[in-house]
Amino acid sequence: MEILPLILIVVISVAVIFLWFRGKQQESRAAEGDTSNIPAILMAYWLVASAVFGPNFFILRMGGVFDITIERLLFIVILALLGAGLFNGKVNLRSGITIEMTMMVFVLICVVSMMRTGFLRTSPYFPSPWFVFITGYLFPFVVYVYAKNYLRDENQVQLILHTLFFFGIYLCLIAPFEYFNLRQFVFPRYINDITISELHMERARGPFLNAAFNGVGILIGFICGLHLLEKKTGFTRFFYQALLLLFFPAVFFTLTRSVYLGLLITLFIFLRWYKTSFSKWKLISLPMALVLIVGIVNSPRLLSKERREGGVYQVEEVDIRLALLEKSYFMFSERPLMGIGLAQFIPASTRAYKGRTAFVAEEAGAQFQHNHLMGIATELGLEGIIVYLTFIILILRRMAQLTGKLSESGIMGRNLRIAIVAIWCVYLNNNLFVEPSNALFINAVPFLFAGLADGLYIRASESGQKIRS
Repeated sequence: MEILPLILIVVISVAVIFLWFRGKQQESRAAEGDTSNIPAILMAYWLVASAVFGPNFFILRMGGVFDITIERLLFIVILALLGAGLFNGKVNLRSGITIEMTMMVFVLICVVSMMRTGFLRTSPYFPSPWFVFITGYLFPFVVYVYAKNYLRDENQVQLILHTLFFFGIYLCLIAPFEYFNLRQFVFPRYINDITISELHMERARGPFLNAAFNGVGILIGFICGLHLLEKKTGFTRFFYQALLLLFFPAVFFTLTRSVYLGLLITLFIFLRWYKTSFSKWKLISLPMALVLIVGIVNSPRLLSKERREGGVYQVEEVDIRLALLEKSYFMFSERPLMGIGLAQFIPASTRAYKGRTAFVAEEAGAQFQHNHLMGIATELGLEGIIVYLTFIILILRRMAQLTGKLSESGIMGRNLRIAIVAIWCVYLNNNLFVEPSNALFINAVPFLFAGLADGLYIRASESGQKIRS
């Protein structure tokens, strides 16, 4: 029974979190008043639940009512806190809400699209428009508002960073068991269930059942761990640095090129812009040396066309993605204004294709678009992609504006902005190769940090003071 390990995990994690943060509670009661860590703890639990304890782990089906899962129950509590915040003044929806208003416009576009083409799936083999809407956009937008208004001090931010870091460690630990087919050690068990999702060449897919999403989760944990070193000294710092070494082989075990590229982007951002009191090469010189040594030793494999060997020269999947792009462009050109409808790419792809472009891979017909931006343009038309790009640009602009509002060092210092930018770069890079709308955790985390950045900027601007760690 998987419920026993779950209970043990929950009990231990609750005890650790409360004991750790109880001693720091006084520090979080700053000039703003009595700041509780409960909202951050709730968000931390929901993030893990959204990745691990979703419908594949436990689901209670009630006729005429939406399916009940662990992460949905936690999200109801989050919604209740937001609702209460609207009445007690903790949630501000009156000023500095340009990004939220743009998100609301995008939500309306999605709802109108579903009103045109349907809210429910037309076949068990097709994605549900309502599910795509919730996991891809609605819930992440709610997380954005929640983080903006409830994550305010260093203790809360550290809690989120530690949660994502140790969740990344969990992904790193089960990755070799998946890769080497030691599946008796993989938890939860549904990761191995071929009736839920067919195994794909022993790639490390984790609880997401997708190697690309698993890689993003690993890289997010890696970024959070790097930033947590800001507050670590002595043996604790050495221990965290040792844990960071686990992330490099875990990236390889995903056997996914977009994840390899995400790691390179992360290392470049940290080496170029992350400020430290010592040479940054000291932080990652050993991991980089190990990667180079392994790369040289395995260069014939890395340059192989065989994915199972970790090679990067497979061309079949590139052909499929190009074919999907060609099909998307044709469907977009047919309906450029309103699009074909939210989550309608797969149903439209399975119909008779009479496009004017070459379509070379038959198996691509029943796949997701594999490019998020092109998928939005195809399904929601010009207005959808324009509004989506607008709030993405506004979020990145807010991160740039945050520079002068943060202190020089510390968890809440300027390096926090670099870590957030790195997470967003990994997210956006991955979205160029996959369709992320069905991965709640992968969508929620970047918007959580975007909400955190927006909240920090708004409060610093209103107070006229820099945010201090």
